[in-house]
Amino acid sequence: MRILVDIGNSRCKAAIENDDGLHPLKSFAWHDIFLHDVLDDIWLKPLGTRLPSSVVVSNVAGDRLLPNLAAWCSVRLGVEPIAVVSSAEFGGLKNGYANPSTFGVDRWAAMIGARAKYTGALCVIDSGTATTIDLISAQGQHLGGAILPGIYTMRRSLGKYTSALFAADGEISPFSDNTAAGIAGGTGFASVGAMDRFVVEAEKAVGSVTTIVTGGESEILKSLMLSPVHIDPLLVLKGVAVLGGAYGTQANRQVAGVKKSSAN
Repeated sequence: MRILVDIGNSRCKAAIENDDGLHPLKSFAWHDIFLHDVLDDIWLKPLGTRLPSSVVVSNVAGDRLLPNLAAWCSVRLGVEPIAVVSSAEFGGLKNGYANPSTFGVDRWAAMIGARAKYTGALCVIDSGTATTIDLISAQGQHLGGAILPGIYTMRRSLGKYTSALFAADGEISPFSDNTAAGIAGGTGFASVGAMDRFVVEAEKAVGSVTTIVTGGESEILKSLMLSPVHIDPLLVLKGVAVLGGAYGTQANRQVAGVKKSSAN
């Protein structure tokens, strides 16, 4: 049994992996919390008397959360987390970045998770605080990607930088009769329109593609995009599982781009 973890820009997602698959744990916003109390509640209680053999982590938050998480894992679980990192190649997937280590590990894990399930050319979209799009050829070559603000990030930006507008939740529709709904529709369709255009550009580049969407805003994209998409809320964690499975000998660590984290 393992715990798989995805530390994002604003939320931490995790799942317990055992012989019958992945079992999601409650996600949480990690800013301004006392982490040990939160993990005692939402990780330790579901484990009961069981202890995981390892904790494998994708982390894009730098040192803002991982050291505290590592300390908690050492005390409560008796294991030191394994932090996966991006590499030039893994399992036939070739990183398109000139400097692979600068490629977001969550994007790397999402692509690995997508290739574990789907064949052919893939367009992988992860939509949360930021929305990322990555294109993979049928031969496994990562052809690059793009980054733009997530829907709620756009809304917060309007609230911060304008005097009369504010971030607003609400139903996304193309034309609205009030400001709050107008913001919801404008930001929603801005993101959806961009995604559909990226899929068009992907098809120009590689032909037919399978589009997989993950992240907190994936349901919004699926409901409004014109392009057919598959939703997989556990895509990053599935990639973390594959990467973590390669942790073993020093040779495997070099190929997989996996390293042990430290609480120091």
